[in-house]
Amino acid sequence: MTLSADAQDPDSHRPRTTGSPAARLAGLGALSIGTALLLSACEGDQRPDPEATAEQLAEALTTGDFSDLSAAEGDLESLSSGVETVHEPFGDTAPEVTVAGLEVTEPEEDSVQPPRATVSLHHGWALDDLGAEGEVWEYETTAELVYAQEDETWQLEPDTEMILPEFTGEQGPSVSSVAPERGKILDGEGRALVSDRAVYSIGIDKTQILADLQAQDDSVTGNDDGGPTEEQQREAASALAELVGIDASTFADQVVGHGDDAFVEATVHRADSDEITAAEVEEIPGAVAREESMSLPLDEDLAPALVGTVGPVTAEDLEENPDLDPAALIGQSGVQASQEEALSGEDGLRISLAGDTLYESEPTDGEDVQISLDPQIQRLAQQVVADVGQESSIVALRPSDGALLAAAGQGYVGSGLQHLYAPGSTFKVVTALTMLREGLTPDSTVECPSSTVVHGQQFNNVPGYPSSSVGSIPFHTAVADSCNTVFANNSTDVDAEQLNQAAADLGLADNEDFGLPVQMGSVPADSEANLLAADMLGQGVVQASPLGMATVMASVASGQTVQPHLVVPDGASEDSNDGDDEDGGGSGLSEEEADALTELLEGTVDVGTLDGMESIPGEHVYAKTGTAEVGSGDDMYAHTWVIAFQGDLAVAIFVEDGDFGSTTNGPILHDFLSGVHEIREG
Repeated sequence: MTLSADAQDPDSHRPRTTGSPAARLAGLGALSIGTALLLSACEGDQRPDPEATAEQLAEALTTGDFSDLSAAEGDLESLSSGVETVHEPFGDTAPEVTVAGLEVTEPEEDSVQPPRATVSLHHGWALDDLGAEGEVWEYETTAELVYAQEDETWQLEPDTEMILPEFTGEQGPSVSSVAPERGKILDGEGRALVSDRAVYSIGIDKTQILADLQAQDDSVTGNDDGGPTEEQQREAASALAELVGIDASTFADQVVGHGDDAFVEATVHRADSDEITAAEVEEIPGAVAREESMSLPLDEDLAPALVGTVGPVTAEDLEENPDLDPAALIGQSGVQASQEEALSGEDGLRISLAGDTLYESEPTDGEDVQISLDPQIQRLAQQVVADVGQESSIVALRPSDGALLAAAGQGYVGSGLQHLYAPGSTFKVVTALTMLREGLTPDSTVECPSSTVVHGQQFNNVPGYPSSSVGSIPFHTAVADSCNTVFANNSTDVDAEQLNQAAADLGLADNEDFGLPVQMGSVPADSEANLLAADMLGQGVVQASPLGMATVMASVASGQTVQPHLVVPDGASEDSNDGDDEDGGGSGLSEEEADALTELLEGTVDVGTLDGMESIPGEHVYAKTGTAEVGSGDDMYAHTWVIAFQGDLAVAIFVEDGDFGSTTNGPILHDFLSGVHEIREG
């Protein structure tokens, strides 16, 4: 028997991905027809040429329907089931099979052997629906046809290798994804905070439990199916759970509940850690440690809520996105989740048979994502809030470009990015802007009575308010000493829409470009009468997050409306904030207004509510304190605040249950700003 050159090529079944799939398959079709015509011209008129049978075979290998063909011996059931087995992992994707070559071998003269034909078949699987867009898995096989003189037909010799080289008809191919390298998370200086690192997935391989037990004692037996008994599974699982520090009963239930061939993960362990040794794992029947790669922070304690975590796909994830690979690892929180699309890259595709790779497309590695955090300032913020000893948070921004440098929190208040609270007198910075817009200047004289009544509600200054600042005082003194009555009375001169606009112009507005879901604040534009008066004092119904109030101070420091960010936009640089507020539809904060607000805030540390603080090193500190009453009666307590800026640093400090912004938050501000000064000087 003589084979065509294509059929003799030992590498003809190897994957190829050259040229346009449509062009390749069209060219192969032309070859098939040309070959058939040549054969037809050479043969006698009494024997049908094998072209029609070869084309029927190609169609059968595509569909699995061999009813139009006959077998030279036996039946074609093995081929039908073989096609089904090979096609099963591909779902609705089927190959396009075409005749790539056809060669007839005539018997020797006077030979009893029948004529034979060798069919070269080209298989092309378009893999778009499997996630490998534009990729085609291609290979070639051969099939043998025998001419049956009695039936005057060409019959097929069944052989499962015409479906796929080295396919025996039993174990079919497997289709799996090839994970890309996940992108790194970089800090504000471009240094890696998170990158792919070697880990060990430690768990129970149920197929190994009985073998390991028998290696210790060859008299040990398993269940009737030749696997480990439930008791053996539970003992192994409990021993591993104790070693890695997880609940033994829960893990044992998981192991027993999985299939006979399952690997059940107990924990993921860093490869560079020696807390658990390989020897300890190997002592437990069925326990194994599989080396893998996982995106992990270089410092697990640095801003974990912001950086986020990576973990296995959950049932909820699959419900939201059915196209996810159930075996994949995806971002579960923080930047890892919000930037999943960029960080994750795109999977490659691997097709294998009996452990041998038949085809593989390269994955597209994830992109690096830069965040604005300054690790040293972030660690300082974490230490400062830890020393507070109760629910509190610190948020620090760089006013020149809106970069979040640090965000740290204790307790349920989180990192100060999402929860809203009454901002107390820190909101007077917003109210002061409405008053400046009504014609006041920092040196304008305002009236500060000890108490005032607005639409039937009495407003008082805080206990201990200096008597020297009662009566006719400069506007900057009213801000420095935080005169409540000045701001409450101002509610008769402005309306809620003006207050809402002033808040937006100071950055207290929705922000979808931060890089994480955040809340800035809520300043209703429809408050009236005494409710509006309360709003002016940062009580009433106005609310803000620590991030929102840090942004207010950053806007004043920058001289324009600041929009903060954690994830650094492409091409971002300092002074990138746009003070025109084109997207927000507002007027934006002008440089002249920012200068006036800065003058109003100058006296807080020198002679106002923070005058008792020790001198803070560095440039002058501009600040505003705040205390917001929460609850009522015996259950009343105070949220305390301080917001400040010093040079190119703006900060907000919130304590969930304090005394006053000056006495509770002032010392915290001193520690934080002094620490930042040491970092920058060092």
